[in-house]
Amino acid sequence: MHNTNIKSERNISGTTSIFLDILRLFAAMSVFLLHAYAKWYPGDVVDANEPGDYAHAAVVVFFVLSGFVISFTTIQKNRGALQYAQARLSRLYSILIPGLIITAIVEVLILYISPADFAEFSRGGSFPRYLLTLGYLNEIWFFSAGPPINGPLWSLTFEFWYYVIFGLWFYRSSGWKSIVLILLVCLFVGPKILIMMPIWLAGVLSYKLPRPNISSNMSWLLILACLIISFYLIGHVSPYPSTLGSYPLFWAGQFVTDYILGIFIAIMLWLLPNGTSQVSYISPGKLKVFREIADLTFPIYVLHMPFLFLYKSVVNYQENNFSQFLQASIIVFCLCSIFGFFLNRTRHVWNSLFGSMLFKLRSILNGNSYTRKLFNL
Repeated sequence: MHNTNIKSERNISGTTSIFLDILRLFAAMSVFLLHAYAKWYPGDVVDANEPGDYAHAAVVVFFVLSGFVISFTTIQKNRGALQYAQARLSRLYSILIPGLIITAIVEVLILYISPADFAEFSRGGSFPRYLLTLGYLNEIWFFSAGPPINGPLWSLTFEFWYYVIFGLWFYRSSGWKSIVLILLVCLFVGPKILIMMPIWLAGVLSYKLPRPNISSNMSWLLILACLIISFYLIGHVSPYPSTLGSYPLFWAGQFVTDYILGIFIAIMLWLLPNGTSQVSYISPGKLKVFREIADLTFPIYVLHMPFLFLYKSVVNYQENNFSQFLQASIIVFCLCSIFGFFLNRTRHVWNSLFGSMLFKLRSILNGNSYTRKLFNL
């Protein structure tokens, strides 16, 4: 097995960890509020051929952050391949499965409350879309088949396959068979997902590369500069080579533009100073509350779109009505937070479930010498 003894001196606790939490919280809230704004101010939606899609840029931030954090947890807290799979599956499915159930319920409610609003997002039969999304198959190769009422789910499929490919590489056994397995997975998911993977890998590199030997003050100054440059790029670099949502690349359509942004986000994470275990200026109680708020980013990201559609269908919807937009944003945020609060507390249940399933799978694979060697069991 490769890389199991690799350790990095990078430390992302303390102030550095708080910065990462702020960054992911800001990205999630940006996606949520921009989608809400687009619902109530459709005339202000950025043209697909023009720069300025900050919601999609936030997903690029998520990809880089994901590569960075997964590298940290895999290298510093390495407990083996099965524990890696258990952690990744429980994290994703603890939100995805309830999220799909909630999305389906909302879709049925809208069908009965307002058929006209239902027609706004309906694309024919929904059930196959939910099944494909459940198996992270909704974005493979050249089709995009997630539930239209919950568009942001596309990025979860990308993330899932990045976890799979990274895990297969990190825990690969010696010999060519493990490499063939990785190549087969890459062939299965297709070019659309792979073409965005360099953005995720930029996050991996930003963690693994030795950070520059500069002071913390200089690091934060350069990080601020990267943030400013990133905002400028989002607002001024046009989508290339194509637009988002168009065949055949759909949400990977502007991958070159996304690469450019991803590089600066990765540089920013690479510059992060090593954190300290203590944060003296924040009390432990306040820090715990902040962590719980930051942990709501995933539920907010997964649940906000169906709740926005539902709110729009039950009120006397009025375009360009700021008061209604504000009310919708507050109510949907509260709903996502309440559901997220309880869903985050079920993580241990999912962790135990997948631990049991993977243990049984390992027992089956151990019975075959070929699979035992291939998966390094």
